[in-house]
Amino acid sequence: MQRLMGMLSPSTPAGRECSTPSDLSYKMTDQDTRKMIKLRAANEALFTGRRNAAKAAWKAILKELGLQGKVSTYQMAKKWDNLKRRYKDLKYPPVGMESVADGASSWPWFHLMNEAMEGRLVNSAPLLTPVTQDDEQHPDPAPRHRPRPAPPPPPSSSSDYGQESFNDTTEQNQRNSEPCDGPLGGLEREWEMVERERAALEREREMVERDRAAVERERAAVQAERLWLERERAAVERDRAMVEQERAALGRDREVLDQRALMLNSVGHSGHLNSLM
Repeated sequence: MQRLMGMLSPSTPAGRECSTPSDLSYKMTDQDTRKMIKLRAANEALFTGRRNAAKAAWKAILKELGLQGKVSTYQMAKKWDNLKRRYKDLKYPPVGMESVADGASSWPWFHLMNEAMEGRLVNSAPLLTPVTQDDEQHPDPAPRHRPRPAPPPPPSSSSDYGQESFNDTTEQNQRNSEPCDGPLGGLEREWEMVERERAALEREREMVERDRAAVERERAAVQAERLWLERERAAVERDRAMVEQERAALGRDREVLDQRALMLNSVGHSGHLNSLM
């Protein structure tokens, strides 16, 4: 990865330099971020995972936000990745870090990201048309929106990282209609390989999280059953104690009855002797 990032700095053979994401220093406002989340969720179908599909989709979102030339597609994709990662860390905290989930209430984007990841924002923003290089060279007088078809399926968190695969050429270089050639062609392929590996790791992580959630549910069920058994055992112990108390009371009553019987026998025998005398 370090070798891959280090290859971004040299200038191209034609003497032109490809700008890096750090060249654009615009800081997105909360309103920009809110609109970006809604547009990204509503246009999930544009992120197909095909070559440069995510890049063209991010261009359309930038155009809709009016941030062309201020924010690059790389920065937008990185911001989306960071939002997703923070959301997942709060939604599914690692074992032993459950207290971190309390931060969900203080993170301003948790509720909106939860709506987006669960597919409830599909109608929250207009459907866009991907922006290609030709679209940037001959812009339309007004943003083009596609007719809204049937709602697309909810976003799949397992494939988003793989969909955001594109090179590090920035929006400034693109609007000049001078794409970087030469060594960056191979660099883009290496970058896509890294993104695919990253997507595979993300899928494995989600599988581990699902397994962990299943284990937690089983553990909770075992705990509930154990508590039920403890309550039943306590009830049996109480019943046993009551039976012992009743048995002891019956024993005392029997002793009293035996003493009375002896007294009655003694009185009856004395009366019989007196009558004989």
